[in-house]
This record gives sequence, C-alpha cells and structure tokens, in this order.
Amino acid sequence: MGEPMDYASSGVDIDEESKAISELIDSLDPSTRKSGDFGAPVELPGGFGGILEFGNYRLVLATDGVGSKLQIANHLGQLGGVGIDCVAMNVNDLICVGAEPIAFVDYIAVPKTDSKVHGIIGKSLSEACKRANITLAGGETATIPGIVKELDLSGTALGWFPKGNEITGNNLVEGDKLIGIPSSGLHSNGYSLVRAVVEKTGFEYTEEAPFNTHHEHRVIERFPNFTDQLTLGEVLLNPTMIYVDSVVNLLIEVRKGNDICKHNDIRAIAHITGGGLSNLLRLHNSLGWEISNPLPVHPEFSWIQNQGDIDDREMYRTFNMGIGMILAVSDNVAEKISNWLAQRVPGTQIIGEVKNHGRLVTHRLDNVRFDNY
Repeated sequence: MGEPMDYASSGVDIDEESKAISELIDSLDPSTRKSGDFGAPVELPGGFGGILEFGNYRLVLATDGVGSKLQIANHLGQLGGVGIDCVAMNVNDLICVGAEPIAFVDYIAVPKTDSKVHGIIGKSLSEACKRANITLAGGETATIPGIVKELDLSGTALGWFPKGNEITGNNLVEGDKLIGIPSSGLHSNGYSLVRAVVEKTGFEYTEEAPFNTHHEHRVIERFPNFTDQLTLGEVLLNPTMIYVDSVVNLLIEVRKGNDICKHNDIRAIAHITGGGLSNLLRLHNSLGWEISNPLPVHPEFSWIQNQGDIDDREMYRTFNMGIGMILAVSDNVAEKISNWLAQRVPGTQIIGEVKNHGRLVTHRLDNVRFDNY
C-alpha cells in the first residue's frame, strides 16, 4: 500500500490554514461603520457568514469557491455541476446563522475565453439558483493567462433574517440532540487528497467506479451522453447538495408560528465542509459534541480511505463522511424536527447529542476525536 496518505501530504495542511486565517483576522482593522448604522458588523460565533445590521433586518454574506474539484471537472470536460457546487458552498454557509439566501454573484477566471465553457457554467449556475430559490444578480469574468492555468469559479451569496432571529449556539445545553442531514457525496472539500489517491491507484476517472455505488438515500447525477456504467468521475463530481428546501424552509415555517417547534428550539447549525466534524467546535466555546449514531458512510469515502491507507481521524477531519449538515435542537422536539426534515431529505436522523465534557467532538469510532478546529 505504501505510505499512509493524509491531506497535508497532498498539499493542504488544515492546521497551517487555520493559523493563516487567524493571522488574517487579527490583522484586520475594525469596521468604520458603528453599531446602529446600516452595514455595521454583528458579532456571531461560528464564522459561517458575515452579518451586517440593516434596520429591523440582518444581511448576511458568504464567499467560497469550488476548489480543486474543478481540476477533475476540467480534466473530464464535465463542468455541468460546478455551478451547483459553487452556489451550494455559499448558501449552505448562510443557512448556519439562520439566514434565507436571496442572491448570488459569481466570479469566473480563465486563462483563455471559451464561449462554450461559459455557456455551460451559466446553465449550471442557473440550475443552482433554482435549487436555492435565489437571484443570480451578476458577476465577473476575468481572462488572466498569467495568473490562472485553468478555469476557476467562486462566488458570493447574500442572505437575510429578521433582527433577533439569528442562530448563534448561545442557547445550547447538555442533552440537546444532533440531527444529521445526509450529503450527496464528497461535496466540494478534500479534492487535493482525492486526486492524489486516484493518481496513486492508477484508475481513470472514465472507468466504471471500482466500488459498489449503491446508496439508499441519494442519486448520482449522470454526465450528458453517459454510458450504462456509472464512472468514478461521475461519483466524485456529484454536485453538492443545497439545503434550502429542507433547512431554510424549516426556519421559514417556524417563523410563521407553525407547530414544529419554537425558534429557540433550533440551537445551532453546522455546515460540514473542510475540517469535517471539527466544524462543530465553531458553535460553542465550552460544550462538546457526541456522535453516537452516525449516518452511513458513502462508498466512495471507504474506497478513498482504503486505497490511501488513511486513518479514521484524518477522514473525518477532511471529508463530510456522509453528513452534509448538522442541526443541534432541543431534546423535546428533536424527533419532530428530524421527521419533518427526513420528508425532504431521506436518511436524516438523530446522530448524537450535546455533552458537557469540554470543548470536544467525540464519535462512535474511538480514534475520531477533535478538540480544535
């Protein structure tokens, strides 16, 4: 098998990245807009979105890109899903603070303009905006051959919520239940490691997937002109799930005063992206998290782990491992919320609870533990 693989060996060191982000944040000057002004910053734990004052409302911004998943898509000439990935990574972050996404702008950088490629990206972004129920409000295309060697795609999403409806994690208590909503696959994180593993194995992305691709609660979106065989590339490029129809609609229904739960019963929300389950540590500065009943792991994760000889902790820190979003909710309404969400995303279930065992994520697997993000 050779040397065990990890994310750092493939070129992405999560610890160094965290240090770099902390250094960046520490060097930023305070906002020139003060409390009470439109656009003044609102402090909120977690960092899933930047919140701004706007009278009786709050605006929220998030920005992200598709990352090195694009390198596989570029290699295969299959860009039909990357716009969905780009929008999803942004709107799913907005959801974590209780925001309803409303608009998106994109940024496309290419070494050489290709009208066909731009048309495909445009269709993909349009489809993503339909799924997220948002407006594509504009964007920018840059042709910069001296800087980029292949297409890059990123964007920024705008959301809102009524003042006082933020979801902060401040009301978390021991015994609150954790609801896991399934992912559609790898989503858009960990692809530097994925590409390194595929290169090591010698498999081609156009070959039939070398594992059993069946999973009860998800659909693989096929490439145009696909063959009968489901290819490795199709599995790895399956678009990121957008959680608007489930989580945002839950928040909207709760604001309307229906009988699912009260607003303060939804304690915290985490988008499980880069950093995996350690993202939960962003939501509270002292309480911990226990995953005792995890969702099933998608077969591609098991294949990546086996082929790369990657340990459990590294897998759960790099990838979502089948869980795309986690909600922490009051114990007394957990079953009701879980059942409501499961009608929209099958496979949703209660996966654990909040623990007063220190700022620590624990898992049914003993060696999966995180005490820092």
